[in-house]
Amino acid sequence: MPIISKVGARSWKVRLTYGLIFVVLISGSVTMLYPLTLMLAGSVKSDTDFYYVSPYPEYWFDDLVLFQKYCESKYVMSRQWFEETWSVEMRNWRTIEIPQPVDEQVLRDYLDWRQQFDMPVAWYELGHGRQWRLPHKNNRLFRKGLYDHFDGDITAYARATGLGARSWSEVNTPAQTGGRRYEVMRGIEDVWHRFKVSRPKPDRIIPNLDGRFRRAVLWPKYTNDIAVYNRAHGTDYERYDQVFLRRRVPTGALERADWETYVRGEVPLRYLRIDREVAGRYRRHLTARYGSIAELNAQYGTRFDSFDDVPFAPSVPDGARPAVDWQAFIEDPGGAGCPAEAIELFGPRQAFEQFVARRRGVPVDQVAPLAMPLAQADYHDAMADTSALRWEFTTRNYRRVLEFLLLHGRGIVNTVIYCLLAVSTSLLVNPLAAYALSRYKPPSTYKIILFCMATMAFPGEVAMIPSFLLLKRFPLWPLLGGGLAFAAALWLLARLRPRWSEARRGLTALGAGLVAGGWVIPTAMQSPHVSLLNTFWALILPGMANGFFIFLLKGFFDSLPRELYESAEIDGAGEWTKFWTITMSLSRPILAVIALGAFTAAYSAFMMALIIIPDQKMWTMMVWLYQLQAHSHPAVVFASIVIAAVPTFLVFVFCQNIIIRGIVVPQDR
Repeated sequence: MPIISKVGARSWKVRLTYGLIFVVLISGSVTMLYPLTLMLAGSVKSDTDFYYVSPYPEYWFDDLVLFQKYCESKYVMSRQWFEETWSVEMRNWRTIEIPQPVDEQVLRDYLDWRQQFDMPVAWYELGHGRQWRLPHKNNRLFRKGLYDHFDGDITAYARATGLGARSWSEVNTPAQTGGRRYEVMRGIEDVWHRFKVSRPKPDRIIPNLDGRFRRAVLWPKYTNDIAVYNRAHGTDYERYDQVFLRRRVPTGALERADWETYVRGEVPLRYLRIDREVAGRYRRHLTARYGSIAELNAQYGTRFDSFDDVPFAPSVPDGARPAVDWQAFIEDPGGAGCPAEAIELFGPRQAFEQFVARRRGVPVDQVAPLAMPLAQADYHDAMADTSALRWEFTTRNYRRVLEFLLLHGRGIVNTVIYCLLAVSTSLLVNPLAAYALSRYKPPSTYKIILFCMATMAFPGEVAMIPSFLLLKRFPLWPLLGGGLAFAAALWLLARLRPRWSEARRGLTALGAGLVAGGWVIPTAMQSPHVSLLNTFWALILPGMANGFFIFLLKGFFDSLPRELYESAEIDGAGEWTKFWTITMSLSRPILAVIALGAFTAAYSAFMMALIIIPDQKMWTMMVWLYQLQAHSHPAVVFASIVIAAVPTFLVFVFCQNIIIRGIVVPQDR
């Protein structure tokens, strides 16, 4: 029967009241849903758009934000790589704008050259790679390739690389520094090179040596104001991107000094060539460094008869020691060093100019210098497949969390086992204790309830150290021996002293159990204690009995009709039958509450699990998620929270249905 009758509901005041109630309820739901949408949106963001406060990811609908995220991902969150490639200064990823358009023919030539040119693997870096707090697709795929290469054996990977990796989630793409010498982590050179070549051409970060030259030499020396550079060199450039790094040393004094500073000191050696005319000078350089051919042979592992037999390398040679000597020859401008006129710079731009010159049928001098449209190519690549890009950015944080959990120990399996055991023991121990208090009603019932409830006054942190010490030296054998002595004494007294009262027999048996467990067994055994650390028992025992659960169950059991138990006794039912068939069957709603509470406590356990389970193989999911969150971007943290909330939500929905049925349909009893 409704509280307000149909006649009363026709009044405008009542309808206004209804409207206000619905407004309040809807407003309350919005206040809950809006923060949820903020967290869900934050879980699929990155450094670029994380500080955009909106209930949905901006890049789902804004191509500019999508392009900014693409640049952040491709350049692995490295502002230096981005600024050198684009030859610009950037405050943060959110300030990136759509590049100014260039000649369509130049862009088309560049895209064709990038696709057709067999670029040496050492010439370019791989984008979307090594992660720092955020996951990137090529890092994820390379880890999978290494996993297959080593058959999932992380120990074999650690031996091959000399790294102390303990889990596959710690494995990343090799660090790409763009240094003078191209070096790859030992043990995985072939795997890394094959992977670089197999990835799509748009994923390559093709170095802009002109941009590096401006950033490393010109800007620090002449500032980023082109007017200062023009006054020093007597030029009339409008922008710095019109200043190019020449293939050969310039003739002007200032230009020559700038060129030599960069080429001799900073250009990666793989982009340099030396004319063969200076081969004799190179051998004299080796003579000055080693003194004797025997010393060179010892360092090189060779058997040359004289320095004249040492082959001249026009480009950086293989091997660490020859490469060091070749670099020293380049860097030395003195008498035994390499003259600047003999050094040739040949990098990606020079190869691109040759490609364009051949395509147009003109000499290279008519084409050069021709800047590579790197920024425009990035925008073209990002807009080529926006759907796939949005899907990658939407799912990558969740993939990172799931891969971390799956590749780290047995976190998910341990959590499932722990939660099942915690719920099972809570649904067995607490109902038994509450049933005894409800059915037998001992005189000290309320004192026992008060004692159980008093435990709630102390936070869980208070019991951590005592629990740890108890579990570390758990008196297993005294407890078992005392329990067996108590049971044996009680059985013997029931047969030998049948006239004694139950209280007297019980106290006597209890004394026997205390003597056996407290004195006999500890005296007989040198080490009666066992350590339960790193076991599921250590997780389950401290929370097996809960005072609040016993209080709830006792109150619910008291509300059950006594006539049911009287009828069961008339039918000859035993105490276990009455407990299991009648009490537990009619207590499903409150048991659902207990199961939900036990699951929540076990599933969310972190600090206690970390303290009493030092072994990582036994860590639960929450401990691993904490480890992940400690070195991850806040967006990944949000994704881990969402994933961690899913099991709790599903269990809550399942238990809620049982609880609601017990409230709405009480006649089920």
